[in-house]
Amino acid sequence: MGKRKWWIVAAITWMVSIFFFTQLPYFTGQNTAKVIRKAVINETKTIVAQSDNPVDINELNLIVRKVTHIIVFGILAFLLFKSLETFRSSYILAWLLTVLYALSDEWHQSFMPGRVAAYRDVLFDSIGAVIGLLISYLIIRRKKEKNGS
Repeated sequence: MGKRKWWIVAAITWMVSIFFFTQLPYFTGQNTAKVIRKAVINETKTIVAQSDNPVDINELNLIVRKVTHIIVFGILAFLLFKSLETFRSSYILAWLLTVLYALSDEWHQSFMPGRVAAYRDVLFDSIGAVIGLLISYLIIRRKKEKNGS
């Protein structure tokens, strides 16, 4: 149970971090759009042409926010998988727990000023979980093939 204990601690720590960031007003869509606008237009000047158009910033903001959902919940799924790896249905359990946590996170956001709950975000979270678990599976399979197991 030695290694498993640390994976459980890591998964819980990650969930607490998600909960904490959900409460911060800095991560609303409007605030992240301001940060992206500043980074793209005011500081780097790397995107030229119509980058000052709010639609472009809004599209970039949407992409950044959804990719963040995918990455954050992909990591959570991986950590939960490692915590549950000894169980027969560890991939399914990890995915299910990740989706349940995503649902609870969206519910939690509905109580935060400036935040909204969106079932679409749960969809992105569940896609992230699938991707994280697929990558885990492929890495484990490759290791087993190398070791001849």
